[in-house]
Amino acid sequence: MNSRILRISRVLSKSALILLALATLLIHLPTAFAAPTAQETLERFKPIQPDVDYDQPTAAQTAEAKIESVKLGNAVGYQVTNANGEILRQFMDTNGDQSVDRWSYFKSGVEVYRDIDLDNNGRAENFRWLGPAGIRWGVDHNDDRKIDTWKLISAQEVTREFVAAAKTRDADRFARLFASDAELAAAGFSAAKVAAMKELRDGAVQSFAKAATQQTILPNTVQWVHFSGMYGVLPLGTGGRTKDVFVYDNVIAIVEDGASHRQLVVGAMVEAGKAWRLVQLPPALQAPEDSVAASGYFFNSPVVNAGAVNADPMTGVSEAMQKLLSELERVDQQLTQATTPAQITELNTARADVLTRLVNAASTSQERSQWVRQFADTVSAAVQSGEYPAGIQRLESMVAASAKHAPADRAYMKFRLLTAGYSQALSAPQADFDKVQEKWLADLSGFVTQFPSSSDAPEALFQLGIAEEFAGNASQAVKYYAEIGERYPESQNAAKAEGAKRRLELKGRPLALVAKTLEGKSLDTRSFGGRVVVLHYWASWSEPSVRDMSHLRDLQAKFGARLALVGVNVDSDAAAATKVVQQNRYSWSHLYSKGGMESQLANQLGVVSVPMMIVVDTTGKVVKTGVHSAELGALLSELIK
Repeated sequence: MNSRILRISRVLSKSALILLALATLLIHLPTAFAAPTAQETLERFKPIQPDVDYDQPTAAQTAEAKIESVKLGNAVGYQVTNANGEILRQFMDTNGDQSVDRWSYFKSGVEVYRDIDLDNNGRAENFRWLGPAGIRWGVDHNDDRKIDTWKLISAQEVTREFVAAAKTRDADRFARLFASDAELAAAGFSAAKVAAMKELRDGAVQSFAKAATQQTILPNTVQWVHFSGMYGVLPLGTGGRTKDVFVYDNVIAIVEDGASHRQLVVGAMVEAGKAWRLVQLPPALQAPEDSVAASGYFFNSPVVNAGAVNADPMTGVSEAMQKLLSELERVDQQLTQATTPAQITELNTARADVLTRLVNAASTSQERSQWVRQFADTVSAAVQSGEYPAGIQRLESMVAASAKHAPADRAYMKFRLLTAGYSQALSAPQADFDKVQEKWLADLSGFVTQFPSSSDAPEALFQLGIAEEFAGNASQAVKYYAEIGERYPESQNAAKAEGAKRRLELKGRPLALVAKTLEGKSLDTRSFGGRVVVLHYWASWSEPSVRDMSHLRDLQAKFGARLALVGVNVDSDAAAATKVVQQNRYSWSHLYSKGGMESQLANQLGVVSVPMMIVVDTTGKVVKTGVHSAELGALLSELIK
C-alpha cells in the first residue's frame, strides 16, 4: 500500500494540495485500481457498454500520456491526459466516500461517455452518452452490466437502437425501446388510447422475439445513416388528452449495406418523460399484407414506402446525397443542444437549406416525396413554436415551386403552410382576431376546393365546422360536419363530425343519454321525466368547467327537486374526475365512458371542448345546446315556474 502511494506521489508531485485526498482514495479503490499509472489505466479501463466512440491512443501516444490528480468542486480523483494536454480519461469520487463512482471517457478532449455508480456499491449501473456522442442514459437494475431501461434517449437514437437490435436479433434491446405501463399512464393520452398502445407494444415485442428465433432480421453488415420523421404536438384538451403530447410519426431510418441504401419505416414514436419510445411494430418488420405503412399512426399521413427488411435496396446513393445526409444529421444534433433563440433560428435555416437540397437531389419520386414532407413538417412546426418566424417565407417558396411535385405532396405542403400562417398571425402583437379568423376560414375552404382528395381535407372541413359553430353559425357548421360524413366516412374526423351535427340539430327534439356513472351505476336521463335537466360536459383538467359546478350547485339549491343535474365527464382517468366530485361533495350523478374526448359519450354529440351544457325541458326535449353558465340561471327561471 505504501509503495503504491509513493509511486503515485512521484507522478502527482505538482498537485501536492490534494495528494493526501487522492492517496486515501486510491487506498480504498477496488483491486482494478491497484496500479493507476497513465499507461496501465489506458489499457485496463474500458467503457462498460460496447458501442462507445472514444479516444484510444496508440502505443506511442500512450507512452506520452500523463496522470494527475484533480479536484472538481467537491469531487476528487485523477485524470489521464495526452501529450497535447487533452483529457483522455477521468475517474472521480463525487460523494467523499473515498471510492471512485464516476468513470469518464473522452474524444478530442470532450467527454462523450461515463459509467456512474449511484447506489455506491462499487459497480456502475448508470451509463450516459454525452456531448457529440448523443444524449442516451441507460440504467442497469440487476447489476449484470446490461441496460434494462432508457432513462433518456432521443428519437434519433431510438432508430439507431432499433437497427442495432434488428441486426443482433436482440429481443430485450428491442423491448426496452417501448414505454412501460407507468410511462404510458403518465403520457397524457386517454385511457382508451393507452390501452390501444399497450396492446400494440405487447404485440410488437412478441412479434420481434418470434422473428429473432426464426430468421435474420437485418444483415449484420447494415449501418445506420440517418433518421427523419414527422414531428408534431397533440394538444391538451382534445382527444381526451390531459397534457400536450409530443410525437413523431412516419419515422424513417436510412441504412446502408455497402453501396446500397434503403429506408426502413420505423413508424410512430412518443415522448415519455425525457425519453422517446416506439409505439408499434415498425412497418419495416411487418409482412406486406399486414403493413400499416399506408397511413401514419398519429397524423394519418401516407408513408412513401414501408421499406421492409427483405425489400430490394434503394438505388445507390450519390456521394453528394451522402454528404447532404451527413450534414442534416449534424444540424439535427446541434438543434438538440442549441439554447439561444439566435442559435435555434440559424440552425432551423440551415436545416431548411439542407432539406431543400435533398428535395432537389432526390433521384426518385418516392425519395422526393419523403424530403418534401419532412421539409413541410419541420419548418411548419418551427414556425408554430415561434423558433423560426422566417420559415413561413420558406414554406411559401416551396409551395410556389411545387408544380413539379405530386398532387398529394403539393396538398401536404399547402396545408402545413396554412396552419403555420394561421398560428403566426394569431400570435402577432395586436393581432386583429376577426380578420385572422376570416382569412383562416377562407384558406381552409379554398384548400378543400383545390385538394378534395387530400388526407388533410377532412381536418380542414372539421376546423371550418368548429369555427362556424363557435361563431354562432350553426347551420353552416352543420353543412361542414355533414360533408365530412358524406365525402370522408372513413376519416378519423367522421364520428366526431356526425355527433356534432346531431348535437346542433337537437333543439326541440328528445334527447336521452344512457351510460354508466363514475360509481359504475347505470343511468338513463329519461328517468328525470317531469324535471328540467341540465347536462354538463366537464373535465378535471378544464378549470372553467370545474368552476361551473359551483354555480350548478347554487342553482340546485335554488330550484330544488324541480331541477336535475347530470354531469358528463370526459376525463381519460376516472379517478381524477372522482377526486373532484368527492372533494367538493357534488351530489348529482356524473356519466362516464372510457376514452376521454374520444369516448363514446363525447363523440355521441361531437363534443370538441368543455364546458358544454345542454338544457332539456320537462318533456325530455332539448331547449338549447351550448348554454353558457352566465345565461343558465335566467333560462332555468323561465322553464321552472
